[in-house]
Amino acid sequence: MKKKEWNEGMNHLDPDLVEKHIEQKERLRRKKQRARGIWIRFGAIAACFVLIVSVIIVSPMLRGDDPGIGTPPDGTGDDVGVKPEPGTTDDNNRPDIPSWNTAQYSAEDIAKIFDSMKFDGVATNAYTKIYAPSSKYLCIGKMTDDEYLRIYQHTQIDNKLDEVELKTFIDAFLPKLAESLDAPVPQYSIKEKNYSTGNTLSTGVYVGSYYLSASQNSQRNSLGLHKSKGDRQIVIDGETIQIDQRLSDEEILDSILSIKNKLFGIFGISFSNAKVVRRFGSYTKHGAEHVDIYFYDESAHELNSSQTKPITDYMCISFDNFINYSGDIVSDSILTVSSVYCYKNRSGISDNQYDVVANAKRISISEAEALLYNGYVFGGHSCPLCMSAQDKIDFEGYDFVDIEYVFEYSNENGTPSIGIPFYAFYKNIGISENGNTIYAKTYVPAIEVSGYKEYFESQKDYHQNDWDVDEVG
Repeated sequence: MKKKEWNEGMNHLDPDLVEKHIEQKERLRRKKQRARGIWIRFGAIAACFVLIVSVIIVSPMLRGDDPGIGTPPDGTGDDVGVKPEPGTTDDNNRPDIPSWNTAQYSAEDIAKIFDSMKFDGVATNAYTKIYAPSSKYLCIGKMTDDEYLRIYQHTQIDNKLDEVELKTFIDAFLPKLAESLDAPVPQYSIKEKNYSTGNTLSTGVYVGSYYLSASQNSQRNSLGLHKSKGDRQIVIDGETIQIDQRLSDEEILDSILSIKNKLFGIFGISFSNAKVVRRFGSYTKHGAEHVDIYFYDESAHELNSSQTKPITDYMCISFDNFINYSGDIVSDSILTVSSVYCYKNRSGISDNQYDVVANAKRISISEAEALLYNGYVFGGHSCPLCMSAQDKIDFEGYDFVDIEYVFEYSNENGTPSIGIPFYAFYKNIGISENGNTIYAKTYVPAIEVSGYKEYFESQKDYHQNDWDVDEVG
């Protein structure tokens, strides 16, 4: 890892904030008479270091809680994510919190959706920092005017592992792939592995200088192709997979048409839709840190249009633009460090996973603002110390809002369960080291939820970034 990257991560750990966080957690433990060892505190600090380093070096493909994709905000019309004119609010004149006593979900239920709430002592009202050169890269979706919003339930389909099925999946594309990479067809063996998320079948094999991984779990068959040595470029039938990040999304998709068609032929797939997802950071001087291009069928499921990563079958061409391996090249223009992924559900999507289990009454923007301005918000940050170190943000005068689904993920097998629609609020809070705009992003449920005051009052000792919720209404 570069010295600059390490220092960037270390700078986020202020000793005074760490000590303050530990003292607060200790007082809370005594208050609730929980006798826990001192190792928990050191575990939290270690977790924070791991998180920071991971953000620097791990591919953003691992992220699960990405913003919804849609028309970038352009400041025109009500169908994009530009805020309406907010009412005047301050600490002494905040709108009252509506009461939805008969709502299907409580604030406590909603809090459990976020991974952050699965760590002891993590505030619910955190915000996530989003970096972007301009608002058009925020991926703000169109705002619907539906009176009711759907609640989704992920149903775990436990297909038995089938080595013959995985071998058939691999053998269908391996000869064509090897030929396109100008490499001999390798021999491979399939092994069963047991992870905390469940059993899998998997294999990893070199195809010439490229590494191919293929796996199967109860839900899907998947493959990944990349290069971990040298220039890390993938060359298909003599054509290098590359893009120019200076181009528009439409121009990028046009430029990669030939490669897309070659990959479709190799893997025996065909998709009608595509989208480009760019992610930016706070320190790199080379534009996007990561670019994903997804090929999928939007009509296969309505959630495909609102989620960053499609929930149905898809192919992804992924570009890194940071130093991960020795020899990696970063660029302001042409990106060549690529990987290719393919995911195929083992069950048809009609039988598999995402079903509508309820229709919930949508709340208005003004009602959501009442919750926002009173600090009754939720966030997805997973590190207690980083969350404690966040500056308090007043979302009055926020810049953008859209509707985004957030899914709860199981600790046992890592699969999503319930999916709730939220208003995602964005607030411009400054400029980062590399000139990117920094947006604070936080969530308010877009449906009627009961028990806000009771829940947030019970959690007040955990909160590091809230308003005086005990003085509301």
